[in-house]
Amino acid sequence: MQFTAEHTEWGRVDITLDDLGCGRSWEEIHRVRGVQLVCPECRGQVFPRVSKLGTRHLYHRTRPPSCSLANESLEHHLLKLELVTCARAAGFRAELEIAAPTGEWRADVMVFSPDGNRLMALEAQLSPITAEQIAARTGLYERDGVRVCWFGIRPRPWVGTVPTLLVQAPAEQGQTWTVAAGLARLSSPPEGWSPVDATLSDAVAWMLTGRILPHTPRCRSRKVTYGNEWCEWAGGWTASCSDSWRLWWTTPAYVALDAELVRQEEEDRRRRQAEEKAAARQREAKAREKARKKAAYAAFWSRTGLDQQQWRYFRALAELFFSRNLVFGAPDSRYGDGRPVYERSGPEGERWTLVGVACPDPCRLRAWAEELPLLVPSHGDLTVLAGRAWAPFQVYVLDPETGVMDRERVMPAAVGS
Repeated sequence: MQFTAEHTEWGRVDITLDDLGCGRSWEEIHRVRGVQLVCPECRGQVFPRVSKLGTRHLYHRTRPPSCSLANESLEHHLLKLELVTCARAAGFRAELEIAAPTGEWRADVMVFSPDGNRLMALEAQLSPITAEQIAARTGLYERDGVRVCWFGIRPRPWVGTVPTLLVQAPAEQGQTWTVAAGLARLSSPPEGWSPVDATLSDAVAWMLTGRILPHTPRCRSRKVTYGNEWCEWAGGWTASCSDSWRLWWTTPAYVALDAELVRQEEEDRRRRQAEEKAAARQREAKAREKARKKAAYAAFWSRTGLDQQQWRYFRALAELFFSRNLVFGAPDSRYGDGRPVYERSGPEGERWTLVGVACPDPCRLRAWAEELPLLVPSHGDLTVLAGRAWAPFQVYVLDPETGVMDRERVMPAAVGS
């Protein structure tokens, strides 16, 4: 079964058209003696007839084994007929079996733009072909400035690697062809791609008018699924369960939304990276501060000769003596490596007031020693501080060994003498 032929005088004959594409009629060739029609591929004679379903077609009296038109399956011919019918119904000029001037490709259906240029090829691909072969054939169309869509009805490994629509033939006469897979929409907020149901006629009209276009998804949702079901869209249409569709037909609005989602994902990625770097820097700073405090504490214990138990007694004596809620900070180089002493006040202890310095290094006293009380654990420390005094110091001796608590005002040596 085929639909095109050539006549010596009339030229190309397309029996899907009322005027056969050459200003003639079906009645002038059907059951008319002496009409010579030849196959455009093998040049063998073909004859017009009507099938049991009422479909007009041409046939070879003896099928030549090397002619691809003669050996195409019935479903292939019927799908081509449906595609050309859909294109014409959408208001476009469409012709069957149009070959490139170079002979490198032959479109099942070629749709033409209003200015007469080739607009789009509609290819019924039902015979086996590899993904590499169909990619090469698609590349030939793209090279010649012709868009293409491949239509299939059975599982194939190439499905979704090139612009594809999978279709289903009507179960009964009078019903319409439908799209089984190949159309998808993107939800917003993004929950993924979901399939779109459509008739083949609508889908062909949409692609010819630019309402849909083939799109390779870019955002994280790169699969089409049926709602909350785990299975991927068009499961069973590809060669194996591990194969995935790479592109599908969707509207320009969803293409734009996909690009916006990619932009948002990129912003989120950069933000996460910045947050991770900031967190890493913070961890490093905390680690350095922890190491610094550890070294400062080690130096503090070594210099003062106090152990943990003695220090607990020292703190208890300080709180008892001052009758305040005191907090002792870490050794601080700003206060001669002593530990700053704070008083906590307020309803929830949210106010900290610096009230003194515990166990400062006598060799590193500065102006703050004139204003802040100095807390030491022994009278020996008091004597050392007295030897370093250049102004009156307020010193509290809180001896953890004896429990003695004294308050002394240390005067500079010159003043004292």
